[in-house]
Amino acid sequence: MPRDVFGRDSKDEAQLTASPESQNSGATGQEGYNEFIIHRGNEGLGFGPSMNAEVNNKALSDLHPYVQTLSLSDLESCVALENATFPEHERCTREKFIYRLTTCPELSLGLFSTTAPDEPTALLPTYPHSRPPDSASPTKKSTLLAQVIATKCSSTEVTDESMEYPSDWRARGLLSDGQGHQEHGRTIAIHSLAALPEYKGRGLGKIVMKSYLQRMETSGIADRIALLAHDHLINYYEALGFHCIGKSAVQFGGGEWVNMSYTITESLPGS
Repeated sequence: MPRDVFGRDSKDEAQLTASPESQNSGATGQEGYNEFIIHRGNEGLGFGPSMNAEVNNKALSDLHPYVQTLSLSDLESCVALENATFPEHERCTREKFIYRLTTCPELSLGLFSTTAPDEPTALLPTYPHSRPPDSASPTKKSTLLAQVIATKCSSTEVTDESMEYPSDWRARGLLSDGQGHQEHGRTIAIHSLAALPEYKGRGLGKIVMKSYLQRMETSGIADRIALLAHDHLINYYEALGFHCIGKSAVQFGGGEWVNMSYTITESLPGS
């Protein structure tokens, strides 16, 4: 479930770089992404015990972050990131990742950084599952730092049904019995906002979420974005433009969630 592990504002700006996706396929929403920044200060970097202070400083300054649509080829990285971020009872299962990245990959977004094997970021849990960004850089890998995973649903808020998937989904394709992704739904249901704990406090969660909101605002595929959060994260999501609409009946992960909703405003031509 979405939660804040990156609540600190940025002081030293670093532009998002152009992704291989944008260079090769004209990705939606690329314009304007460079307004999102990473905190390059040293305080509170929060790397694990395998990284010393000298490595900490170099690791963050060596990031070359960009956003890119996730696909099934990112499955192992997504699972590794989810497992590193959430307690077991709140994690998305491997099968759910396969379902979501197969059925509606356009609704999921990753924040990546290109990493060489001798760089500190090669110690991150997602690095072993990373792939080269392009054929011209076979020794480098696009390492997943943060992700947003979502489907669409017909209700105005996230429900237990929207978080499930049909047991026979491989045969059904996009046809659904009310569980999982609803192709004609007008609500985007975010199931996971996750970022590597090694970068706690650096704002990566906000970077990928702001990029995601911008893409969905211009896509025209939904009227709202919904997610579940715990009480202590209400202010975090309100700062991103979400509104708390009350307690959720969802029992996933033990329940005790609140519904958050973000209204998508239609962009006018030339705006």
